[in-house]
Amino acid sequence: MKIEHPSRRRIAAALLAAPALLVLARAAAAVEVGRARRIVSLGGAATEILYALGCGERVVAVDLTSRFPDSVRNKPNVGYYRAISAEGVLALGPDMIIASDGAGPKEAIDVLKAAAVGLLSLPEIKTQADIPARIRTVAEAVGESGRGTQVADAVAADLASLRGDLGRLPRRRSTLVLLGPSRGSALMAAGAGSTGAFALELAGADNAAAAMSGWKPLTDEAAYGMAPEAIVVLATSAPVTAEDIAARPALAGSPAVKEGRVVIADALATIGFGPRAAHAARIVAERIYPEQSFAPLPARPWTA
Repeated sequence: MKIEHPSRRRIAAALLAAPALLVLARAAAAVEVGRARRIVSLGGAATEILYALGCGERVVAVDLTSRFPDSVRNKPNVGYYRAISAEGVLALGPDMIIASDGAGPKEAIDVLKAAAVGLLSLPEIKTQADIPARIRTVAEAVGESGRGTQVADAVAADLASLRGDLGRLPRRRSTLVLLGPSRGSALMAAGAGSTGAFALELAGADNAAAAMSGWKPLTDEAAYGMAPEAIVVLATSAPVTAEDIAARPALAGSPAVKEGRVVIADALATIGFGPRAAHAARIVAERIYPEQSFAPLPARPWTA
């Protein structure tokens, strides 16, 4: 994980390739770490981290996935973080860009790397330890190391508390993670290696779709064979209900539907792996295991 700063040659190449950027680019000098005052955040988790660090007023624009906290919705929006326009981002005059993993396209990221702007690209989350580590990385980049340590340590403690409760489960339930929309088109199932699969690890459940890889459309044939004991539906802008899931013949006969273990979960909180990760995983876990006792997690400012 590193902040990339441009060379003069790379800046010149980018400006020659896109003349419109000439009036938008800042001085050629690289942004000094911790001095950023105009931050563009690409990715909901990156935005949540910045707000948890108390940097909300320094965020001048966000992407479409940045929906929490509510106040972020008043910020200028640069579109979906996987399909951004470099020109649109630079037009806002940022001196720092924080980009979640998957931000793109590559050509746009290359232009941003070559511009006179600090760029912090966040790697994919693969382990629980990566979650507080990412918070510390962002905090250092924006000059909030002290606050970053506080937030990261609190998130790590909350994850450890939940992990202790999950260690007392008598048996892990086979669980299917689905991403809407709920009507008309195929639901997407979280296979091995996906963000949904990692969310299940945090919630102490086994992945019913582990035979698949990544996010894949859920076919009726596959759904019949999975017979999940619980289903987690990630709610996005497309509304979805437990009744929508029960109405699908391939899922209606599953233990999850018959026994009332269909969980509607906030997508960003559950698979964004930002500061709310532990609290989101606990909500999912207690609904997959309603008979189990879970210790309450402390109220945190960044989960309100």
